[in-house]
Amino acid sequence: MGPVRFFLKNFDEIAAGSFLVLMSAATFGNVILRYVFNSPIQWAEEFSRYAYIWVVFLGAAACSKRKMHIVIDAVTSHLPGRAQALCALLVEAIVLVLMGAITYYGYILCTMATQATSTLKIPQYTVYLVVPISAALIFLHSLRGFWNDLRGMLTGESRP
Repeated sequence: MGPVRFFLKNFDEIAAGSFLVLMSAATFGNVILRYVFNSPIQWAEEFSRYAYIWVVFLGAAACSKRKMHIVIDAVTSHLPGRAQALCALLVEAIVLVLMGAITYYGYILCTMATQATSTLKIPQYTVYLVVPISAALIFLHSLRGFWNDLRGMLTGESRP
């Protein structure tokens, strides 16, 4: 697998991990400078807050890709294979509709956010851009799950 394909396949994990490292470094550096040298970094708190937002949303996309979100399957685990696949198909369809709406309205939110942030002086839409990006990523991951569940329903196999 080439490096570009690897990056595209693992974009959500790489970006979330990068923001987590940057957020930790900024917070750690700010603590050291504040309490040791009495000279805090002015932008570190705002940057850490925005980086945390990106970590959470991109982490949700990564969890969606790996099917690691919490699932309550007390009822569906006792169903036969086709019924399990039908329930999973229904859940994926609901997620597709919801993520499609979040992608659309997140894009609208980004187009309306023209104000600059207070300390970093970056456009506010750069903070909000993670909403449609992560929703689109979850949409794509759910679309793959939808096709797998549809195939499982037609063949009578449950998702692994």
